Amino acid sequence: MAGCENEFSGSGVHLSKVFVYGTLMKDFENYKRYLEGRIKCVTPGKTDGLLYHLPEGYPALLDGKGVVQGEIVEPVDENLLKYLDRLEDYAKGRSDNLYVRVKKNVFTKDGVETTCWVYIYTDERYAQENGILVPDGNWRKFMERRGEVK
Repeated sequence: MAGCENEFSGSGVHLSKVFVYGTLMKDFENYKRYLEGRIKCVTPGKTDGLLYHLPEGYPALLDGKGVVQGEIVEPVDENLLKYLDRLEDYAKGRSDNLYVRVKKNVFTKDGVETTCWVYIYTDERYAQENGILVPDGNWRKFMERRGEVK
């Protein structure tokens, strides 16, 4: 999608970028359901962390020293963010969230740093004990190797 790079300059008060690394990436089911036709830009990106594939069929990003590959999607307005929060089972101030939404630094393939919303999995122990570590942090490649790209 052309024209995305220009939108990384400047910092507005409203954060309208979300870094996605699983089912919300382009060509996956939740991209089609939640993002297709609602966003203008999809830019490859990466951030720090560890990625696990959970038995439920989706990934969990945990804090860590690895690199997680994904996509920066924008613009994400307040209404779309509410839909994504519901999908990720997140509500501000709730103690039993499946994921928490945090601001995190993400880098584009060209090395440009930007701040995005990122969903971090809350149950680190569950992910480590029951999930499969995705060693290169690339869930798309992991799913392609398993023959499960939708």
